[in-house]
Amino acid sequence: MSKIFTIKITPVIKPFMRAKMTRHHSVCKYRNGSTYEYSPYRYGKPQCGRVYSYHDTDETVAERQPHIDRFVEIVEKVHAKARDRFFAFYSDYNQDDEIIRVYAPYPTLAPNATKTVYSQRKHQHDAHVVFLDEIKSKMRIQYNNMLCALQRGDYQIANDSLYRLNKYMFDLQSMCRPDHHEVIFKGKNNPLTANRK
Repeated sequence: MSKIFTIKITPVIKPFMRAKMTRHHSVCKYRNGSTYEYSPYRYGKPQCGRVYSYHDTDETVAERQPHIDRFVEIVEKVHAKARDRFFAFYSDYNQDDEIIRVYAPYPTLAPNATKTVYSQRKHQHDAHVVFLDEIKSKMRIQYNNMLCALQRGDYQIANDSLYRLNKYMFDLQSMCRPDHHEVIFKGKNNPLTANRK
């Protein structure tokens, strides 16, 4: 049995945001019978509270941009290494070799209509391709959402975004590694299980 090789990765953290978005009164569209109406209250009910919208200022945009630039640079490096591991892991991959069987589900009605059953490795390869294509934009959007939530003072949404970012980072760092590689976060607390009750 090969020795376990541990890779320690740095978790994504929430930066301290000093600038605050401006809050303005807004309206809510709700259904009243068969018609739609607008109200300054949620669901058209005063007891549900007022509706607000948050707007950026020059200070909030300027404060977010350096954080986003640094984060995108880190993600680019991690993504490049994950792509290298992907191509090395699937260097001998051939889709024709992953065919388990080909059969005709309706032999009497449509004998020429065949269905191909592929192996689990083919499905895993396709999932990794989609993951690598989408992960950079997902992480950039999620990080921007977290910064906006911090500037609004909505810390529950910021914590949700932080969890997703750490999950994305963990999946990206763990992808296509050998079985004896173990990926863990630096520090005492695992950010994926820290808030578990």
